[in-house]
Amino acid sequence: MGDLIQMSDELGMEQLLAQTAQAEAGALIEGTVVSHSSSSLLVDIGLKQEAYLPASEFTHNIPQVGQKIPVVILKMHGPESRPLISWKMGRERKNWDRIVKALEDNQTLQGKITHRIKGGVFVDVGLDAFMPASQIDVKPVYKPEEWVGKIVQVSVLEIDRAKRNVIVSRKKVLETEKALHRTKTLANLKEGEVVKGKITGLAEFGVFVDIGGIEGLLHISDVAWVKTEDPKKIFKVGEEIELKVLKFDSQTQKISLGRKQLLPRPWDGMKGKIHIGDIVRGHIVGFAAFGMFIEIEPGVEALLHLSELSWTEKVKSPKQLFKMGQELDAKVIAIDADEEKMSLSLKRLGPSPWEDVAKQYPVGSQIEGEVTHLAPFGAFVKIPLGMEALIKTQDISWTEKFNTPDQILKKGEKIKGVVLEVDSNKEKMAIGIKQLSPDPLLSLRVGQIVHGNVSKVADFGVFVKLDSGLDALIRTTELQLNRSIFNESKNGENTALTPKDFQIGQVIEATVVKINKKERKVDLSIRKYERDQEKHLLRKYSGESPRPTLGEATGWSDQTE
Repeated sequence: MGDLIQMSDELGMEQLLAQTAQAEAGALIEGTVVSHSSSSLLVDIGLKQEAYLPASEFTHNIPQVGQKIPVVILKMHGPESRPLISWKMGRERKNWDRIVKALEDNQTLQGKITHRIKGGVFVDVGLDAFMPASQIDVKPVYKPEEWVGKIVQVSVLEIDRAKRNVIVSRKKVLETEKALHRTKTLANLKEGEVVKGKITGLAEFGVFVDIGGIEGLLHISDVAWVKTEDPKKIFKVGEEIELKVLKFDSQTQKISLGRKQLLPRPWDGMKGKIHIGDIVRGHIVGFAAFGMFIEIEPGVEALLHLSELSWTEKVKSPKQLFKMGQELDAKVIAIDADEEKMSLSLKRLGPSPWEDVAKQYPVGSQIEGEVTHLAPFGAFVKIPLGMEALIKTQDISWTEKFNTPDQILKKGEKIKGVVLEVDSNKEKMAIGIKQLSPDPLLSLRVGQIVHGNVSKVADFGVFVKLDSGLDALIRTTELQLNRSIFNESKNGENTALTPKDFQIGQVIEATVVKINKKERKVDLSIRKYERDQEKHLLRKYSGESPRPTLGEATGWSDQTE
């Protein structure tokens, strides 16, 4: 009783009576650590004897002497006849309702990551809550132990009331914050504005940047005006950079960002500095199937096309002659600073041999060359000065018909031709093979008698290959009558021949009745030829007397005229 009176001086009589009233098994009270050893702590809970608290309840951060802690009385008489208490149960009972409410209201809790266990870490949120490694961050965490000691905000994912287990997540908090931030960012984002962001990832093709809860892509082509080989050599994950919004699609939420657009544009310095005809020096920065790219100044590239490498040699790939980084001089043949385009030429550093071509081989002169390659529209021929001339398909033959020139010409074949056109400015020459001989069509005239052989028989007539090589057509209406007395019809009249009465290779004599020079078509007539022959014979044997014609006398006259 004397001890109680002495304690009343410190706590006050009312507080002492209240504490004493609570001192029973199962009660939650607040105690003060008096001392501790390796196996236990002694805690003052307001009774005659300090309570016994096993040190095994603490895996870390053992309370210091004088520190107040919540405890639950397990037994009034435990080890050493002292009350047995539990700090774990006290802390859990004190904080359980708060944690349950956080789950129900979707509120976050602040906690400290205390230690790592298999599969994750423990977080002190008023009790030990388990946080799986997959829930520590939005990105995979491979070393959870590095998070021990950090203060974090977490959301309660799950509570097992029976086992008194709590699972929490920091990842959910971050995702929720990011979603809110993203919504706000998307509502205010505009193309052309300048934003700040943090680099979240690096790839060969560009940089991923978080500009406020949403990621945009800084493509490698928009990093700088100069060519960027590897973004990892320029940026680091977590670095903050300033960028320009180039394109924003609110439907797909895809954002294209640019960094070079905030830097001085190298091409702006080219206006008035370089002109067509200037000789510039640069180094090779890239190859393509059609040529190579030359950097004249940092960020200023020009194209040197394959066709501008040599006047005479046909280069299939620039890699055959040049190496990456090689320096060379070239002539500017086109430039547009606004469009950031420049074209260069190596061959134009010297005089154009096409001037000599025009002088040595004027239009109408003959020339000899070698077929270098064939195309559907014609053949290319290398002339003595080294350049190539074109023979169009229609200029190969006056008479032969073919679909492609490879039906007549072969690569490597030596040919002769006539110069049809020379354009030094456009570096073009056209030659023709058929022009070596006169056009046989020009030697024909209407009324001329020609010879040939049947080459084809059709329902509408007979095709004839003339001695000149030209193809001609005898239409069915222009075939001769069959005047054989042995082939008369029953009523005694002559019967007309049809195309089927002619054989391939059969020799034909006929008269030219029509010439279409534009379409190169010739029409013949056997009827006309025979009628003219009749008139000739009649004149020869009857003189000028107005006697009946042979046709009239024999019944062979043309009844259709």
